[in-house]
Amino acid sequence: MFEVDFLPVENRDQDGGKSGDAIAINFTVHAEQRQAVVVIDGGFKDTADSLVGHIREYYRTNVVDLMISTHPDADHLNGLAGVVEALEVRELMVHQPRAHVRDVSDFSNLEALDELLDTAKARDVMVSEPFTGESRFGGQLTVLGPTASYYEDLLAQQLWEAKHLAASATAARGWWQRGVNLLERAVDWLPVETLTDDGETSHRNNSSVITLLTLDGQRMLFTGDAGIPAMTAAADQYENTYGSFAASPLSFMQAPHHGSKRNLGPTLLNRVLGMPNSPHASSTIAFISSAKAAPKHPSPKVVNALTRRGCFVGATEGKAICHNSGTLARPGWGTLQPLPALVEDDDEA
Repeated sequence: MFEVDFLPVENRDQDGGKSGDAIAINFTVHAEQRQAVVVIDGGFKDTADSLVGHIREYYRTNVVDLMISTHPDADHLNGLAGVVEALEVRELMVHQPRAHVRDVSDFSNLEALDELLDTAKARDVMVSEPFTGESRFGGQLTVLGPTASYYEDLLAQQLWEAKHLAASATAARGWWQRGVNLLERAVDWLPVETLTDDGETSHRNNSSVITLLTLDGQRMLFTGDAGIPAMTAAADQYENTYGSFAASPLSFMQAPHHGSKRNLGPTLLNRVLGMPNSPHASSTIAFISSAKAAPKHPSPKVVNALTRRGCFVGATEGKAICHNSGTLARPGWGTLQPLPALVEDDDEA
């Protein structure tokens, strides 16, 4: 039995809106035959109430066995302190930059991270760091990345950039547009693949925790905002542990960074999901956490690339979406429809 819920996250304080992640998971721990709840990221600060309400209403508990903060961006971390305040959280997995470098004065969103750690300490929550090889629930949950050494390299690079490039940085203004309903971009055919392997994301995003859950024989991958190098390292860890993806396929995958084209490439997708239009196409479910008003999330190139490899692609786009097995139907919840093939733009962000 399991329920994997992606809650809608959106910050309308920014022009055009901004996507975020808030994921709640309810499942059976096989070794103990008990219910367990895991939270992966908590969206913005005002997401906490909806995440707490969801866990109470649908999971019928006030206990979160494990909370994972993938990385300290506001759209992933800031809602977690409110969850710790409202529910009984037993363990918090979060990277702690102060344990790895002396000077964190240039670390972005440090105040929110400190608030989360202070709130956890005040409530006697066990705090640990999520590095490759950590596992919980008898191995049903495993951290595939990052390694401690890779995290420290990324942390040093992001702090260096913050210190030396802040003076020349310019605010990303003026390119936002009004959100467009994805269905308005639907086409009846899959365009030729234009996704490339040269997408680059930030060092901070590449420090995201990549988590594998094995539930009822199904392997589910949660990726935060990880980019191609981080995802590739996690794929190496996966294959070293479980064998090839062809022999041990994923049943579920979170498309990283809200479906950004900068975080996935065809080579990685071919490895993890299989070749496009293969007779042995993947049957993986791919979820994307994307704000309806965010014009660049998800990228049509990513939606089409996932679809081309046999994925059922679902996106939040302002609503909660659920992947479940062995649980009762929820009143008021309908069947999720996959995203159609979408028109791709050459100048897509």
